Amino acid sequence: MNGPVHRTFVVVDVENSSRLSNPELTAMRLNLYRILDEVTDRTGSVVANDDRGDGCLLVLELPVLEVLDKFVESVLAEVHAHNHTVGPLEWIRVRVAVHEGYVHRDDRGWSSDALTATFRLNETSVVKGTLKNASRAVGVVVVSDVVYQGVVRHNYRPTVAAADYRAASISTSEGEVRAWLRVPGYSEPPLPVDAAEPTRTRSKEAFRSDEFGLIKANNMIIGDVRARTIIGGDNRGSVA
Repeated sequence: MNGPVHRTFVVVDVENSSRLSNPELTAMRLNLYRILDEVTDRTGSVVANDDRGDGCLLVLELPVLEVLDKFVESVLAEVHAHNHTVGPLEWIRVRVAVHEGYVHRDDRGWSSDALTATFRLNETSVVKGTLKNASRAVGVVVVSDVVYQGVVRHNYRPTVAAADYRAASISTSEGEVRAWLRVPGYSEPPLPVDAAEPTRTRSKEAFRSDEFGLIKANNMIIGDVRARTIIGGDNRGSVA
């Protein structure tokens, strides 16, 4: 086994994929990977790009600030652009989880507790419920407390602003953890009831129509997707 290396992890999952027919799932995957390929070609430094069936795990050498500023913003912008060129049945809405930490690689792929934690962040009911509540958004972004405390709260760049995030308590198989969510286009993420931690007073405005994160429609197709834990592992396994 090789020694541990520090990397940034991004998990991108598509909402509602479990309700798609096989032809619809194939079309969705083509669109998702076209978007991810375009973004990774521009940003570079992708160490691994692993298919999860209804989403993708990426391991990047880019520092997490660059990932949040360039990679995540580009993915959301491309999803927004896609949704404005197709009908509602072909819209894509994504959950994007970002974490960083050490990871090992062996003959079968990559693994670490930090990698597993990224999947768990993306799979929680809080994150899914937030996107469900944000019916006009193209996606939700969730970052670990490590990423928030180390990068986001310092407001290094306008695209990585602490004011856009809200803390939430998330239940995992290891217990309660803190995560931070934002929904592009919303002044604050519409978290499920009782999920949010107390925060400072903010605007009551539900969303801002001038943000690229919005989908101009009244109804969305809502569903669940599944994510797995280890690159190169059994794609039938799921995160607890």
